[in-house]
Amino acid sequence: MNRIILGLVLVFLLIFPVFNMPYLNTFLIILFMYVLLAESYDLLGGYTGYINMGHIAFFGIGAYTFGLLWNKGLPLYLSFLAGTLAAVIFAILISFPFFRLRGAYFSLAAFALVKLMEHLTLNLSSITHGSDGLKVLEGNRMIPMYYLSLLLVVAVIAVSYFITRSRLGLAMASIREEETIAFDFGVPVQRIKTTAMVISASFAGLMGGFYTWYTIFINPSMVFGTEIALMPVAMAMLGGSGVIIGPVIGAVFLLIVEETLWTRFAYLHTAAYGLVILCVGLFMPGGLVRLGPIIPVMLSFATSKSMPNKAVSPPNVLPSSSTTNIFNIP
Repeated sequence: MNRIILGLVLVFLLIFPVFNMPYLNTFLIILFMYVLLAESYDLLGGYTGYINMGHIAFFGIGAYTFGLLWNKGLPLYLSFLAGTLAAVIFAILISFPFFRLRGAYFSLAAFALVKLMEHLTLNLSSITHGSDGLKVLEGNRMIPMYYLSLLLVVAVIAVSYFITRSRLGLAMASIREEETIAFDFGVPVQRIKTTAMVISASFAGLMGGFYTWYTIFINPSMVFGTEIALMPVAMAMLGGSGVIIGPVIGAVFLLIVEETLWTRFAYLHTAAYGLVILCVGLFMPGGLVRLGPIIPVMLSFATSKSMPNKAVSPPNVLPSSSTTNIFNIP
C-alpha cells in the first residue's frame, strides 16, 4: 500500500510542470532543495548520532566551486561534479581530526568551521568576490531545474533507504547507540563515520552547486550564514532524525510556515530555527514522525462517548468485613 502511494506521488510530481503553475513549480523546487539538504544531513546526524552543525560547509564549498568553474566555461555537468568532489575531499580531510571529538564538542567544532569558511570567503575577495557576491550565468532553466531537483531528492532518499537495510546502516546505528561497545565488537568506527560523512557531503556539495545554478548569485552569508547552518538540523530534528521520512516532514513543515508566516518577519528566521531545535530537544525528541502512534489514541479519547457520571462498584472487591480478616488476624 505504501509503495502504491509513493508511486502515485512520484507520478504526480513528474507530470506537475504540465499544469504550467510557475509559483507552485518554484515552491516545489525550493521544497526539493530543503528535503535534499535535510536528508543529506541526516545521513550522518541521524544514522550515526553525530549532530553536524557544520554540514552546510559542504554545501557552501560545492556552491562556490560550481559557480567559479561554471563562469570559467566548464560544462554544466562537470561543474556539478567538481563541486561534489570538492565537498567530498574536504569531508575526508576534516574527518580524521573532527571524529576525535564527540557530542557537543563535535557539534561546536563543526559550527566553528562554518564560521571560518564564511570569514575566508569574505576575505578572499580576489577569488570569491567577497561580500559583493558571485554571479553566475543566467538562462531559462525552470523545467530542467525542477526535474533535476526531483531526481536528486529521489536519489538521496533511495540511498538512505538502502543504507538503512545494509550492513553499513547497521554499523552506523551501532555507533549511534554506543560507539565504545561497537568498537569493542569489531566495528571499524573511524571508517564507518568517514564513509557516512563522505556520502552526506557528496549530496550537500551537489546541492550547493544546484543552489548556485538556481539563484544565479551567492555570497558568503547565503551559503555559510548562521541561519542556513541551522536549517538542516532544525528540519531533521523537527520531522524526526534517523528516519527516512522524518527530514521530509520537517522540510515540508518549515517551508509552509515560512511561506505563510515568516516572510513578514524575516529577521526572526535564525531565532525561529534555534527555537525549533530547542523545543524539539526538550519536549519532542523523536520529532513529528514519532507522534504517529499517539495520534490514534488522542483521536479515540476525543471521539469516545462520555461515561455516565455515577459511582460504580469495582468488580470482585470483597466487603470491608471480609478484607479485615483476609489473613485471619483476630
